[in-house]
Amino acid sequence: MQIWSTNSGWFQVFKYADEHFLNFQDGRALDVHGGKDEEGRNVIVWKRHNGANQRWKVIHLDKAKKAPTEGYNEEFGFHINRPFYFVSRLPMRRVVEMIGATHIQIKRYVKGRAAQQFRFD
Repeated sequence: MQIWSTNSGWFQVFKYADEHFLNFQDGRALDVHGGKDEEGRNVIVWKRHNGANQRWKVIHLDKAKKAPTEGYNEEFGFHINRPFYFVSRLPMRRVVEMIGATHIQIKRYVKGRAAQQFRFD
């Protein structure tokens, strides 16, 4: 997957629903390419098929026991400006990591690695 500065186009807007990150317009999902749980595997956008390679869990860094309701965006399913990881539902539970400024891949979790942390704004 390539990452670009936003121009607010429909193809850049995703929502989190039912363990999937879905494109707001066409419903395609973030997908670990080929369904293989391998270090460095690319993350792509693909037609939703509900496979484990399209299911993700959002884990907030502060791991609050009770999620606050203030600052929560119900339409997109995120807490505003609260750091989180994209955690794959594939067996090794790798996380999404930024590679440079334009690509993301699944990688093993490394505590505190900024390239693995995301925020919804």
